[in-house]
Amino acid sequence: MSAPRGRGGGGGRGRGGGPGGSSRGGDSSSGSGSRGTTFRGRRPFDSTSGSRGSSSRGGSPQRGGPGGFNVKRAQSAPAAIFGDPNRVPPPDQNVAKTENTVVKDLSTTFARMSTEDKLARRPDYGTCGRETVVYTNYFPLHVAAQCPEIYRYAVSLQPEEQAKRRRRRYIEILLQDPVFEGVMVATDYAQVIITNKKVPLSEGTHNRKAVEIQWYPPDGEPISESDESERAQAARKKATKTLLIEELGTVSLLELIKSLTSTGAGAYYPLKDEAIQALNVILARGPHVAENMVAVGQNKFYPVGKHPLTEAWSLSEGLQALRGYFSSARTSVNRILVNINVSTSAFYKPGKLLELMQDYLGPTNRSPSHLLKLEAFLRLLRVETHYMLAKDGSNKRVRKVKTIFGLARSNNDSKGTWPHAANAQQVKFSYTDPDGKVSLISVEEYYARVHQITLKTPTSPVVNVGNRDHPTYIPPELCDVLPGQVAGRMLSANQTRLMIEFAARPPNHNAMSITQQGLEVMQVKQNDALSAFGINIGGNLLTVQARILPVPKLQYAGKEQQPENGKWNLARVRYTKPATIQSWGCLVIEERGRPVFQSQEQALELVSTFKSALQSYGLRMGDPQPPAKIAIGWPYNPSEITDVIQAKLAQMVKMRIGMLLVLLPSDNTILYDTLKYQGDVRFGVATICTIAKKILNQRGQAQYMANVGLKFNLKSGGVNHDMRIQQLAPLDNKTILIGIDVSHPVPGSSDSAPSITGVVGSVDSQFNNYPASIRTQTGRQEMVDSSDLTEMIVERFKLWEKRNGGLPNKVIVYRDGVSEGQYPVVLREEWPSFAEAYKKLYGTEKNFPKSSLVICTKRGHTRFYPTKPEDSEGRNMNVKPGTVVDRGITGERLFDFFLVAHAGLQGTSKPAHYICLRDENKLGADQLQRITHNLCYVYGRATRAVSVCPPAYYADLVCERGRSYLHSFLKENTSVSYDRSRHWSRGVHDRLKDTMFYL
Repeated sequence: MSAPRGRGGGGGRGRGGGPGGSSRGGDSSSGSGSRGTTFRGRRPFDSTSGSRGSSSRGGSPQRGGPGGFNVKRAQSAPAAIFGDPNRVPPPDQNVAKTENTVVKDLSTTFARMSTEDKLARRPDYGTCGRETVVYTNYFPLHVAAQCPEIYRYAVSLQPEEQAKRRRRRYIEILLQDPVFEGVMVATDYAQVIITNKKVPLSEGTHNRKAVEIQWYPPDGEPISESDESERAQAARKKATKTLLIEELGTVSLLELIKSLTSTGAGAYYPLKDEAIQALNVILARGPHVAENMVAVGQNKFYPVGKHPLTEAWSLSEGLQALRGYFSSARTSVNRILVNINVSTSAFYKPGKLLELMQDYLGPTNRSPSHLLKLEAFLRLLRVETHYMLAKDGSNKRVRKVKTIFGLARSNNDSKGTWPHAANAQQVKFSYTDPDGKVSLISVEEYYARVHQITLKTPTSPVVNVGNRDHPTYIPPELCDVLPGQVAGRMLSANQTRLMIEFAARPPNHNAMSITQQGLEVMQVKQNDALSAFGINIGGNLLTVQARILPVPKLQYAGKEQQPENGKWNLARVRYTKPATIQSWGCLVIEERGRPVFQSQEQALELVSTFKSALQSYGLRMGDPQPPAKIAIGWPYNPSEITDVIQAKLAQMVKMRIGMLLVLLPSDNTILYDTLKYQGDVRFGVATICTIAKKILNQRGQAQYMANVGLKFNLKSGGVNHDMRIQQLAPLDNKTILIGIDVSHPVPGSSDSAPSITGVVGSVDSQFNNYPASIRTQTGRQEMVDSSDLTEMIVERFKLWEKRNGGLPNKVIVYRDGVSEGQYPVVLREEWPSFAEAYKKLYGTEKNFPKSSLVICTKRGHTRFYPTKPEDSEGRNMNVKPGTVVDRGITGERLFDFFLVAHAGLQGTSKPAHYICLRDENKLGADQLQRITHNLCYVYGRATRAVSVCPPAYYADLVCERGRSYLHSFLKENTSVSYDRSRHWSRGVHDRLKDTMFYL
């Protein structure tokens, strides 16, 4: 007997004891989400068990640490050098020999090649810097001399199946077909099947087969063909799909290795991409079929539940972090490599659904807005129940898996009136008993009468595991959340802090996890599939040659600074080019009843102190307007925040205030984003935000104000520090640096939510000032729209021309966030926009500037570990800032390198990966590496080298600012629709458009 069901509009007669029919196992159907009306009923929870802590000022509960959960705590062992410094295996010299030979051939051969569709090839390897050896998280993949050919098959479903879990199950059932007996099979459970032998699918030229398969759960059975009832026939038809499997051909790992070991510049295996795809499917087979293992995407695996390697950490608010592992096969000179790295993701906490709901809301958050957020949080969450009895009369409890559609919708009809997120006492429906008698009962009464269950928390909101039109209500106390469900949503500030606490570990801890738990999770050591495909993976991290580049010298006004370990300080220095800020003010935003200052005199004293601090660095500061104040209520009301900020900024504009120091009561994103939208877009007032308690704290106040001063100067067009242009040669005063990035909606955003595109361009010869262009485009579109990109490039060049009296003749573009498979797409879809822009700016092609395009990837999985204490930095013992690697693991023909420019603040330093796709400026490896490294020291708002080259870094900040302008669409899990014609879609106020407004 099912849970109670009813119709959203007016009920209906039930079948089998529950209105509206019953659900037959598996995932319940779902439809589009709905937003209910305001909650007017009783407080939804009558139990306080499981709730901990108090609510944050961000609108959701903040609870630190793993309290209340049986999880493994973060490791606290001290950092050290990984491995024995006295027994470091040398890098493979055969690889180095092949690298040197290949690059010589490329230098002559590539000059004769057409560059229309070709990626830039490596001109040479870098030589600058002090040589060292580092470990890296790569393992060699060995191919047996008798390695069999690998067979590839495509699999498709008709009708198509969108649900990944059900698609996987169909393929699992397909692989039980007798044609696969005696064959080693690996699959991605989506589109590809890989085998070590040919599978006889059919006779004739085309080796293909169509199979009708009836879906059934792993712990169930298909509906018997002997059951010819109308209901059984309909269920079989709904569960049956046609799977078409078709041979695609073979790939040879031996041929791939042959191309990688060849020293000829033209050596290339045409099926390289297909071979790597097959390898990745094979590598993933072991963890894919392991128990208590969850796959996220195709190459991340997380031990969950009772798995002995499960490592979890509470993130509060209903989520937990799990530690898992990533793997990927890659090609390099002379060999195939396997990259394995630690991966951390957020998951829903398994266990009682009621406790999850309480943990998410905390003890006090029961407003209608919080309940709407709870509904969004629970939507599509899978739960299991055990209250149903088996139909065979054995009184055995049957496990049922359901998917939550939402909470109860508000209702006002003949069945009764109840609010959105109503509870088991409020929701009523028409119930038909076994004698055919129809009565109106509540969910609570239903479970007592039909299932003999007395609910312990009947005032908790019931969950709907049906759909909008045919809801099925279950009390949360009867549901258990299944383990291993990824939380595809944006984390709160508190959750982010806890995630970093769990994920950030010293390099030696990271390396040990990879070589121990990582290899076990990926089943590298004992894996029958690898042997069957003729593959063996080494068990030790590779060592590669690295170099530590020289640290550049920085210039302040009349003084030179020499950074140490990637950082320096502002003691006794003045900015290189201090700005003049005549009209500025201070805005204090406080919560009602919680004043920041006890008197106006205290506020004036702070402003005076701040002004003096900035003047000490050379800024010419006018007298500020008296501090203004805004008081807002708690909990924060977005409408109220918008109204009071609009009113106050309108006053500021009338007073001709161009820049505001803002004191915020907390780091609440709604407050911050509203302020940025109103200031940047509507009123043209530059805002520099601080947290009140931080700027008022006497301890560290001077340093805090100094850091805020960096933004004041940059936003006003000043230059904080620079370096002699010779350190950036061949860049000169006729060079423009461009940064491009695209930011996409978070999971859970509406389908209409847009992506943000940002383009920054330098305007000065010191490459310090980067005004920006910003647009929206179709959500999750990876490439920048060509017409928008052309327009934004023209905007950046015209401002450069205005500031410099002419157009540049040299262009270096850093494009952020492009994956390896998209390199040709960038050249095909984005690079032509530069030619279009140049036509508008320069006229004929002979006048076009020489341009180079460099991809910058900062979210890769490559890591480096020092082999000597003297080559490490900081208490975590990361590799030193300036460590560059362009041998051993880089592309066999690509012009690429890895660079750790920064000193890691916590955890293991993450290198940026740079790939040069076009190089009309003919930069050598040493030049490009030195330019990129040195630029990381002229990032304007910090006194330390940054991890990513500033043009790319700034473009990323521009996109993040755009996300602030569209907070409700891009930072909340919402179904609100975005309309480009009605909502913000491009640019900022004219007063700010030529500034670094996004800092």
